[in-house]
Amino acid sequence: MYFRLTLLSVLFMFATYVGADEYRPYIAVQSVSYSEPVILNFMLGERQTPLKKGSKAFTYNKAEVGFRWGNWQFGILERLDYQLEFSSETAELIYLAENRLPLETGREYELRIRAQHNYSHGFRLAYRHTFSSRINVGLAASYLQGKAFTDGTLQGSATVLGEKDYEFQFDTDYSYSRDILFERDVALPSGNGYSLDFNIDWRPNKYFTAQLDVVDLVGKMFWDNAPFTTATASSDTKAFDEEGYVRYDPAVSGFESNKDFTQTLPRKIFIATKYHWSPSVGLLAELQDYTVARFTSVGAEWCYSHNNCFQSLYNTTIEALSLRYQGHGVRVELASDKLDLEQARYFVVQLSINQVF
Repeated sequence: MYFRLTLLSVLFMFATYVGADEYRPYIAVQSVSYSEPVILNFMLGERQTPLKKGSKAFTYNKAEVGFRWGNWQFGILERLDYQLEFSSETAELIYLAENRLPLETGREYELRIRAQHNYSHGFRLAYRHTFSSRINVGLAASYLQGKAFTDGTLQGSATVLGEKDYEFQFDTDYSYSRDILFERDVALPSGNGYSLDFNIDWRPNKYFTAQLDVVDLVGKMFWDNAPFTTATASSDTKAFDEEGYVRYDPAVSGFESNKDFTQTLPRKIFIATKYHWSPSVGLLAELQDYTVARFTSVGAEWCYSHNNCFQSLYNTTIEALSLRYQGHGVRVELASDKLDLEQARYFVVQLSINQVF
């Protein structure tokens, strides 16, 4: 951390010293989170929340700081990706058990979870080329050092024996930097990897523009000597607390070891189109594809000057509102499906600042 902070200070001192005409410093922060079955506060420990049917959740976060010169861009970045796919029955059982709500005797639940998590930092080098007044294309390559990860599956079933009691059995096969299932004491593995991004801007005429961004078009992390567990766990060993709720220390059979593991970073695709109704008004349509969830939005743009525009979009997939402002080297976006953010299942905050030093 100290090395990265020192390097950032040197980069900005150098960029501002040589002049903004040659080097343009920038900061970009992005955070997108979505949980289908429960509000995001449930993930942060708030238990008394409403439950909806759902089978996916994710968070995508990135912070980057650096400078641009000509068609080139160099930055230092930190990123956190976490995505979960699961059966709605798995979400329901976890929700009821965590909130100590009565279970339906005799009910059977399918247990199924696919988890992928990556936390890393590194460097990103990008280049943009203008082919004509209608098309320009950008490519970027990132070198990443891994800090933490989880990647694997869990599958099984559970049967309710009483309002406060249930039994289960599941198979799991996953690699990790921290064993969240069985609390195995492990050494943190080392990981290195890369990511390639691609984007293209297209303006076929004066009325229409389109933009395609693909993040992690190709992305891999290579974890050396990573811990993993392949096992079957059951509820043969259990106890009850003072209120009569079942608590488990799962009986496990299988094996634990270490191996080299290659993790694929999920691809993310963003498409934005605009119809220029007039010099100050535009109509918008967008698609955001995060692999486990896909969103479509429509909206409008109003510009009160050439470089100052407001945008408002409605996410038709989850009924969320997005507000944006762009002007004078600053771009800000806030989005949520609820005015009360504590009740939100979808939340976005993005900020980018260019050439302000």
